Amino acid sequence: MLGLQTQRVMQRRMDVAANNLANVATTGFKADGLLLEEADPTNAHAEDNPREIRFVRDIGIMHSMDQGPIEMTSNPLDVALEGDGFIMIEGPNGPLYTRDGAFTLTGEGRLVTSDGRAVLSSGGAPIVLDPQGETPSIGRDGAIRVAGVEAGRIGTASFAAPGALSKVGDNLWDAQGQAPREFEGVVLQGALEGSNVRPVVELTRLIEISRAYQSAAKIVSGTDELRQRAIQQLGR
Repeated sequence: MLGLQTQRVMQRRMDVAANNLANVATTGFKADGLLLEEADPTNAHAEDNPREIRFVRDIGIMHSMDQGPIEMTSNPLDVALEGDGFIMIEGPNGPLYTRDGAFTLTGEGRLVTSDGRAVLSSGGAPIVLDPQGETPSIGRDGAIRVAGVEAGRIGTASFAAPGALSKVGDNLWDAQGQAPREFEGVVLQGALEGSNVRPVVELTRLIEISRAYQSAAKIVSGTDELRQRAIQQLGR
């Protein structure tokens, strides 16, 4: 059973690493890691060092909230955050949060994400601009000005434990009951934050996991063979 548990953990680690690699180019993506704890002590041991064999089980996903690289773009509606915080996005049951600031304007002038969700103001309302008006200017405080007049302010928030937020798909996060705090970083116009995934590290990790999985599979297979031989001997 412990051998099978090890294989399950390795499969989970492989899935997480593969998902990280798949999102190397995803704007604002935060890399994941598997949180492990040691399983109950066993009597398993080896002839060579280390003599004691320990097994682990996964107890959840942890998120790396390190800042991703910021790249300047030519789009005035692109926004990047410098610092620990998120942009407020309209969700079905309250605000959701993102680091992906690739925004566009709809025909009605609503500022939306790449998948059409409304970007919320600091007051929690959708931001609406004149689609035929001048190009908006976005200040470091998130204030949106058109022809020098403030037309709204991008809603931003930070959290005491950002790593405890939950990914809900579409590059969005749920606060999981945490109360939002004031964002103390800066908003950069015409810029996007890249993924913080380190592809070389993840690729190396995938290779290591694959080898460990194969070793665990051999252990399970060898245990099954020993059990079958024992049954055959006892039957005789």
